[in-house]
Amino acid sequence: MRGNRRLSDISDIIEKHQLSTAPPPADSLFWKMWNGVQDVATDTLALPYLQGINAGTLDPNQYGGYNVADAYYCFEGADAYQTAVSKTTPNTPLNAFLSKKLAGYQRYNATFPDTWHVSSAASVTPPQVTKDYAEYEGNVAAQLDPIYCLIVMIPCEYLWAWLAGQMNPPQPTNVYGEWITENNDPSGAYAMGNFLDSYMTQNPGVVDPPYAQLIYGFAQIYEYQNFAAATGTQPNDAAHYGIGKPAIPPS
Repeated sequence: MRGNRRLSDISDIIEKHQLSTAPPPADSLFWKMWNGVQDVATDTLALPYLQGINAGTLDPNQYGGYNVADAYYCFEGADAYQTAVSKTTPNTPLNAFLSKKLAGYQRYNATFPDTWHVSSAASVTPPQVTKDYAEYEGNVAAQLDPIYCLIVMIPCEYLWAWLAGQMNPPQPTNVYGEWITENNDPSGAYAMGNFLDSYMTQNPGVVDPPYAQLIYGFAQIYEYQNFAAATGTQPNDAAHYGIGKPAIPPS
C-alpha cells in the first residue's frame, strides 16, 4: 500500500477559515447530493473489487491494474486542479481547498514512478471509462466556476471514506488492510461540505443546486464504473440511475 490522495492535513485551513470537520447539517447540499446517488454507492460497495478488498481476496493483478489506471486519472487530475486553482483568488478558502487537493495529487503522483513504474499519463493505457472520467473533471475545472471543481471532487473524497467505513475492521492477514484504514476518514469531505454551505451563503447564485447534483452524481457514477472496470465487471450505466450527463458550456 502507499499514500492516498484523500484531503488530509487541513488543520491550517480549518483554523484560518473557521471551518468544521463535523458532518454537515442534514439539509445541506452535501447530503442532498450524496442521498441522490446513494444507490450508486451501495452498488459500488457490492462490486467484486471492493468485496475483494474487504475480504483480502482481491487478485493482486486486478489491484495493480486499477492503480496503474488510477495513475492516468491522477496525472490528468493534477492538471485539472491546477487549472481550477489558477481561477481562484489567493488566500481564500476555495483557493486553499483546491490547492490542498492539488498538493495531495502531486504527492500521490510522485509515488507512481517507484511503485508502479509509470511517470506520466502518456505512459498508461487505461480503460476508456478512466479516460472519460478524467476528461469530465478536466472540463468541469476548465469551463465552470471553480466551486464546481470542489463539487466534482467530493464524490471521490467521500465515497472512498464511506466504502472503507462499511468494511470489516481489517485482519492482520488482509494485505489490503491499509486501504481500508487509510481511507476510513470522512473529515476532509465533511470540511468540504461545510465550506460549500458557507460559500453558497456568501456567494448567492453562484451554485445552482440541481446542476451541482448532476455534476456530483455523474462523477459518482464514474467512480463506480472505474471500480467495476478493474475486475471486468459490467456496470450499470447512468441511465439506470436516471442521471443524464450534465451539459458543460464552453468557456
